[in-house]
Amino acid sequence: MIDRPSPSPSPDARWRTEYRQARAAERIASVQFDLFGAAPIEQFRRSGRPKPVVDRKRYRARPFLTKDEQAAMLATAANWLHVRQRVRISADSPCEFAGREGVVWRLCSPVFADRVYVYLDSVGNERSEKIAFAEVRDVEPIEQ
Repeated sequence: MIDRPSPSPSPDARWRTEYRQARAAERIASVQFDLFGAAPIEQFRRSGRPKPVVDRKRYRARPFLTKDEQAAMLATAANWLHVRQRVRISADSPCEFAGREGVVWRLCSPVFADRVYVYLDSVGNERSEKIAFAEVRDVEPIEQ
């Protein structure tokens, strides 16, 4: 067996790791260690942002995009759609996380070119990270 050094992670992978660690550190308020060796108890900080209210009665089914419409949409999104971009999932999206904000976490392969992964900001009492799989037509950039 040949000993090969493991490949170094890409800049995007390094950024994802650092971003995830920073968000976890933001959520944890304190850690209480047990005197007898049990697992420590983590106290989480409440997020100051309330969960957005979305009226599900307004939801209407949307037609599928043709190849030409999809290509045109991706061509217009190419100017702003990149990893680390702050985005908002539109309120009229059928996605369960409609109205939420986050960052583009990962772009999809050509098979799912019209979708992205969005790492959502925590709201209310959320403790765990949420990564949404959203359509590009439902995502809009936020100016930083």
